[in-house]
Amino acid sequence: MNKKDAPKTDALYVRVDGMYCEHCFNTVRLALKSIDGVDEVSFHNNTAKLTGADLPDSDTIVAAVKDAGYETDASRIGRDRRKITGSVRWYDFLLIAAALILVGVAVNRIFGYNIFNAIPVIDSKMSLGMLFVTGLLTSVHCLGMCGAIGLFASAGSGSSRSIKRPLLYNIGRVISYTVIGGLVGLIGSVFSFSSQAQGVVILIAAVFMLLMSLSMLGLFRLPLPRFFALRLQKGNNDAFLIGLLNGLMPCGPLQAMQLYALSTGSFFSGALSMFLFALGTVPLMLGSGAVIYLTKGKAKIVIGKVASVLILILSVSMLYRGLAAFGLDIKTVLKQPDESGYITATVEDGLQTVSFDLEYDAYADIIVQKNIPVRLTIRADQAKITGCNNEVISNDFGFDVVLQPGDNVIEFVPEKEGEYLYTCWMDMIRNHIRVVDHIKE
Repeated sequence: MNKKDAPKTDALYVRVDGMYCEHCFNTVRLALKSIDGVDEVSFHNNTAKLTGADLPDSDTIVAAVKDAGYETDASRIGRDRRKITGSVRWYDFLLIAAALILVGVAVNRIFGYNIFNAIPVIDSKMSLGMLFVTGLLTSVHCLGMCGAIGLFASAGSGSSRSIKRPLLYNIGRVISYTVIGGLVGLIGSVFSFSSQAQGVVILIAAVFMLLMSLSMLGLFRLPLPRFFALRLQKGNNDAFLIGLLNGLMPCGPLQAMQLYALSTGSFFSGALSMFLFALGTVPLMLGSGAVIYLTKGKAKIVIGKVASVLILILSVSMLYRGLAAFGLDIKTVLKQPDESGYITATVEDGLQTVSFDLEYDAYADIIVQKNIPVRLTIRADQAKITGCNNEVISNDFGFDVVLQPGDNVIEFVPEKEGEYLYTCWMDMIRNHIRVVDHIKE
């Protein structure tokens, strides 16, 4: 057969919503290739390209995609990829982001409670049973911080639906937490990460979260090494892999537990403590993952949009934390040079004093005068001390204080004018000490 007699190959482009991982892409690929007349299926981001000599009509394509558990419609199918609808709907994105921020602010204002910073205090006095209970309690925090990642891992498709993917994701998490706990326990007190090293880890994780969010929005396809991509196309291994990587997340309770494991000075004790903690987080994380996995169609698309926004917000927050570890605080750059919201020290008899009440998610911004000793008093209510705010650190002024109920006195001498940062031990709470030449009377 010469070229003139060869059957003509046609092409159609189909925008598909709800694909978040290699398993999703492979599921849709198989569903579309099973249609008579479709010879090949390839993807550019979240748009499938169908080629064949006798391509099906739009109704057939829509039915195949929806049967696989994903979403498309006739307006998202065409011969010109640039003209089909289904690009990122920014008004949806902005609406979801605004709603999430409003809910967070409302909860904080009404109840005075920040779920992301209010972490139970984890110390060496905890029993093994309490480690499991701590996991149960902090799983609400995990759901808020990592629930969107759970969606990315748990999102599935097809007519044969089970909890296999969320189960694999949680098994991966437990294994990762346990192994990391053992390694950290083995290291013991011999080695500890500097704040800059922690900042590098946080920045790497932040970039990964940002790429994941943009991938879920359909702006591009999250690249994977070819070895992993080939493995993930064969089944549900991506959920397990994401679970393993989850143990490397710079998460508040996880960091607190890693410090606990570090204090054990034993591989076995460190692994056991992290295993019990991880086990405590499983019921809520597994339950939410199962709900997400069993959700299909438009409901899953809505959940996916919310998750993409949550992951984006998380990545921006982590970028902020990572930069703060290097002394780069965005708020300092953006803040106007006025004194609103700052507490000014009182100077008397060669000593300046300033005090404030500890809050769940904040210390206080203060103004002090240079070259005069400062006595800073943090009044801590037992009910307000959490596993995040219980240790206050300033590299610039050389203090690192573990807060106790009652008055906590911190003394230092500021020698140079400027705006300085002091934080909690996880860099999640950040406030400022402004040093001026002379305090206004």
